[in-house]
Amino acid sequence: MSPFWRCFMAILEKDVKIELRSKETVATVVLFGVVLTFLFAFGFIGDPQTNLAVIPGILWAALLLSGALSIGRTFAREQENSAFTALALSPTPRSAILAAKVIVNIVMILGVMLVITPLIAVLMHVDLSGHVVGLSSLITLSAIGFALVGTPLSIMAVGARFPEVLLPMVVFPLVTPVMICGVRGSAALLGTSVDLNYMAWAQMILAFDIMIGLGAFFLFDWMVSE
Repeated sequence: MSPFWRCFMAILEKDVKIELRSKETVATVVLFGVVLTFLFAFGFIGDPQTNLAVIPGILWAALLLSGALSIGRTFAREQENSAFTALALSPTPRSAILAAKVIVNIVMILGVMLVITPLIAVLMHVDLSGHVVGLSSLITLSAIGFALVGTPLSIMAVGARFPEVLLPMVVFPLVTPVMICGVRGSAALLGTSVDLNYMAWAQMILAFDIMIGLGAFFLFDWMVSE
């Protein structure tokens, strides 16, 4: 096994084991997502047709806010006892560190959305069963894009004075294209807007994911060094 994969698997296994043991981030993010869902549902509830029109905005707002909470914890454990400094100074391939952290954040965001999406459909009396594949593809691509943007930038939270304020200020403008494409794509999928086919929006998110992913892995080494 190459050094990249050994490092990738070690960091991924470490993060998964710690999270399964403590459930700190999972419980926080899921609880936040559920509370957010209830607030949106009772705030916008109306007839089923109106609810169908507002669901895309609710889903991607939930993804944005829950994702921000998740990526804010990316390197939180590595801050203790200068663990991140030791990790950065080790011969570990830094691309492997980033890849493992990105996977953890993607799984976290998708897990929250897996809870939130059917809950929103039930609370707002909307049947989304006919759009499972389309919504799943849009949400998955958006979660990947969000993680690719937020995970490398979360390095700024290591040692920052107000990381919970700094990180969203930097991440939110950069993920705006993903959020817009996600909302427009889901609206086109649900038939609430006269727009491009949802596949066109999904392809735009995919193109964004590829470009931002290449940039993230290229610049991460420099970001860690700085």
